[in-house]
Amino acid sequence: MHTDATTEAGGWARLVLATALGGAWGGVLVGLLEATLIVATAGPSEEYWLFPYAVVSYGLLGLLIGICLAVVVGIGRRWWPSVARDAAGGGAAAVFAVLGAAVARYNVVQRVFHEELDTFSATGIVVHIGVLAAALGSGWAILRVGRAVQRMPRGAAIGTAALVGCVVISTAAAGVASKGAQAPAPLRTTSAAAKGHPNVILIIADTLRADALGVYGARPSPSPVIDGFAQTAVRFEQAYSQSTWTRPSIATILTSLYPSVHGATHKLDALPDRVTTLAEAFRANGYWTAGFVTNINVAPIFNFQQGYDEYTYLQPDFYFWASDSATRLAIYKGLRVVRERAFRDRIYFYNYYQDAAVLGDAVGQWLEQRPPSPFFLLLHYMDPHDPYFEIPYNGHGVARVTNPDPPAARRDELHKLYVEDVAYLDAHLEDLFKRLKAHDLYDNTVIAFTADHGEEFQEHGGWWHGTTLYQEEMHVPLIVKRAHEPQAGSAESRVVRSLDVAPTIMAAAGLAPPASFEGHDLFTPPSGEPEPLFAEEDLEGNVLNALRIGPWKIVTANPNNPRGLHPVELYNLDEDPSEHRNLAPEQPAKTDELLRLLARERAQIMRRES
Repeated sequence: MHTDATTEAGGWARLVLATALGGAWGGVLVGLLEATLIVATAGPSEEYWLFPYAVVSYGLLGLLIGICLAVVVGIGRRWWPSVARDAAGGGAAAVFAVLGAAVARYNVVQRVFHEELDTFSATGIVVHIGVLAAALGSGWAILRVGRAVQRMPRGAAIGTAALVGCVVISTAAAGVASKGAQAPAPLRTTSAAAKGHPNVILIIADTLRADALGVYGARPSPSPVIDGFAQTAVRFEQAYSQSTWTRPSIATILTSLYPSVHGATHKLDALPDRVTTLAEAFRANGYWTAGFVTNINVAPIFNFQQGYDEYTYLQPDFYFWASDSATRLAIYKGLRVVRERAFRDRIYFYNYYQDAAVLGDAVGQWLEQRPPSPFFLLLHYMDPHDPYFEIPYNGHGVARVTNPDPPAARRDELHKLYVEDVAYLDAHLEDLFKRLKAHDLYDNTVIAFTADHGEEFQEHGGWWHGTTLYQEEMHVPLIVKRAHEPQAGSAESRVVRSLDVAPTIMAAAGLAPPASFEGHDLFTPPSGEPEPLFAEEDLEGNVLNALRIGPWKIVTANPNNPRGLHPVELYNLDEDPSEHRNLAPEQPAKTDELLRLLARERAQIMRRES
């Protein structure tokens, strides 16, 4: 009996090892395929650590699934003896089929359908059947390969050695590739033609709605520094973004192109090389160009470093030791959600972004090094983007990822935290302005302050941003100080666009904007009728367009959108600035007129691009 027990134990051990090894290989194959897809479809990358990260993370997950499968296989081998002999191939096939189907579905929904696929529609059913069939077919092929390896002499040793080799080779290759990609650019000096032109600084605050600032009406004011800056500059009272989430909105600010034209509209979209960025325009005019950012949406993996001599991305401390590129893997998305929901009561800013203090210190060190002049400097602050943190930091915060739809009763609580974060940003802008003055750079520098979009606090029954085109998400601050500003403390009441920021600051520096820029210099008196205010959004299944002409604003939404917006909404902002009375049912003639104008404006935008 002792011999039988020993034999049985040895059989179980071999079964577990074979199934676990096969499961690990199934996971590794899924990881390699997804990493390859990401690199093949993304913009230029600064690092390639997603390959070893994918190999290890998917491999470990496959290993765990394989161990669980071993139990099932061990029980089933009494009735189906051959299943044990195919344990390695079966484990690899099963894990590849399961994980492969899940990862393939995630990427198809994100990349092909941009989160707009209805699972139970005819298209959704066909897509899911196709994904499942492809996964099962691939699993069958892997089963046959695994069966052949398992039956080879020392097949387990060969499989293990190959698995370890895959980890080592991918890690070494990533290290070499990343080192080469991060090599410093050759030093250059500013051109003689640029001498005499002022320095230019563009400050973008993420998720800062205009009415959160005292100078735009907030009482009590959380922003005395920004309010004071406005007294040295020109404030545009009605500035509106052309999109309401970070990547398309900042791409519009930096290219003076509409989102549908520059193309960086969806979560996996990079800024294409074909566009001319503000940094490229300044560099072409002999400026030294530098940027300091801390939002992954404008990181080098999305190609926002175009045109910069120096582009400093202050990367967050991502969970699970992930690199920037590894955060695009489906497995990281899932692990992050699990981690944040398990520990939602203790969160810290550095896992999401680097805050105003960190960015300010980095900029301060840069200024101490006396950069070439004139320079164009982009500063993108993440405060007060969610999570909303209690200040001083104590680990308490509220994040969108773990609270996608908080109860409406939490409105005051969340808004209070948001305002605290606005005040925190404001205090650190004071440090920036002091540093500029200490280096004698403030007065003779063009400084523009704006935001990419606003934020919603239940004004229309929702939270956060990116899913509507209402005023609370579109209305942003825009304050511009030219060198030795001649109209300090003045305000402009006309409607202007984020699209106009780039040409305005180039003109303020005495430079001609590129012909590709769609916006206009806001310090040049307008000729003719005001430009229509067009905006668009395509995020999380919500496809929206808006047009404002005078007091009238029309918003269209795709049918059955996740946000539950009406297909057509019409507002008179003079009478209803909060957009709570949809006039579309009451005024069909005006609605039809605005719909025609909206269609014409969109057609003209695309025609100008072509």
